Order: sequence, then structure tokens, then C-alpha cells
Amino acid sequence: MALESPTVVFVGPSLPVHSRPNTGGAVTWRQPASRGDLAGLDLPPGSRVVLIDGYLIQQHPPSPTEVSGLIERGHEVWGCSSLGALRAAELRHHGMRGYGWVYDRVVDRTITYDDELVAPLDPRTGEAAGLFMANIRYGLGQLIAAGRASHRGAQTLIDDLRALHFEQRTIRRCRALAMAAGLDTDAIDELLTSDVKRNDAAALITHITNPVPTP
Repeated sequence: MALESPTVVFVGPSLPVHSRPNTGGAVTWRQPASRGDLAGLDLPPGSRVVLIDGYLIQQHPPSPTEVSGLIERGHEVWGCSSLGALRAAELRHHGMRGYGWVYDRVVDRTITYDDELVAPLDPRTGEAAGLFMANIRYGLGQLIAAGRASHRGAQTLIDDLRALHFEQRTIRRCRALAMAAGLDTDAIDELLTSDVKRNDAAALITHITNPVPTP
């Protein structure tokens, strides 16, 4: 069932087209946001705007002031996964709503560098051609919880990856560093497929388009 007011979602590599939940037309999908895209929206009062991805490197991203402008105009604004998580953390006391693991880790300052949410993109598809550091952090946490990685090995891998420019965080490089940090092959394979950014984005879209009825 379509929502009464429009929902506009700015998204890119965090939730590629083939991974997007079926919203039955409740969502208008937009490309990652750059400076001016949010201010230029012409929406009826009470519309919902979800900021997931935005340009952090190639172009200027929407500023906190630009996001605040949407809230001041009476719109419901959510953020998760990438630039959306950063802006939601910055504006959490000013009406923006954050969602998901990445948002929580920005708030608690586990993630303090923007480049943990950036990866080189395939120019043909717009999808990530490298690894997001945030996904690696999440995957290591899961492996530690399952007793399949040590805190020391995980920290070694995080430190080694943090020392690299984001464009150098390739699957091949991460695999080699993970082996050197003591992870076994199965654990490494699981780590490299961890995608909490995508999980957060899909869960948020499902949450806002299929709200749980209040008893």
C-alpha cells in the first residue's frame, strides 16, 4: 500500500538496484545526493526523505544546513549506512532520525573517519569496486562474537587497513592482510561478504514502508 505522502530515497552503492526491496511504488529512488539536491526538492508538507548515499569525494555532499532545511520545512528526514548515517549523527538532536549499525557506530565514535564509508566505484554500474571499511569492522565483530577471530587479530587488520588509502582497500589486499592477522580461509570469505551498509539500508526502507501497527 502506497504511503499518503511521498518518500524520496537518495541511494547508490549502499543499496544497488538488484538489492532494493519491493516497495510497491511507495518510494521514489534518486541517485546519491550532492550539494543542492535536497534544497531543490519540491515536496508536499510531511513528505519523507531518506538520505543513504551522497557524494563524499567526487562532489560536495549536502551540508548539515541543507538537511536541516528539510526538517524546518516539516519533512521527516532519515539517514543510514553512509553519508546518511553521518548527517543523522550530526543532527540527531535537531530532528533527523538515524537508523542501523553504521549510524550507531558513528554516534558512539567507533567510526570517526568519513573514508570508512567510501569505496572506489565501478563507473559502469555505480557499485562498489572495493571494500567499505565499515563492513570490515562489522564482519570482524561478528567473527569475534562467534569465537572465530581474536580481538588482537581483528585490531591488527583494522589498523593495517586504516593505514591504506580507501582506494587501496581491495578484496585481494584485505585477504592478504587478514591471513597475516591470523584469520582462516573460511573466516576471511565470510568477512569479505559482510555488508552491514546494505543490510542497514534495506532494513530502513522496509521499516518505513511497512510500519508495524501500534497495538
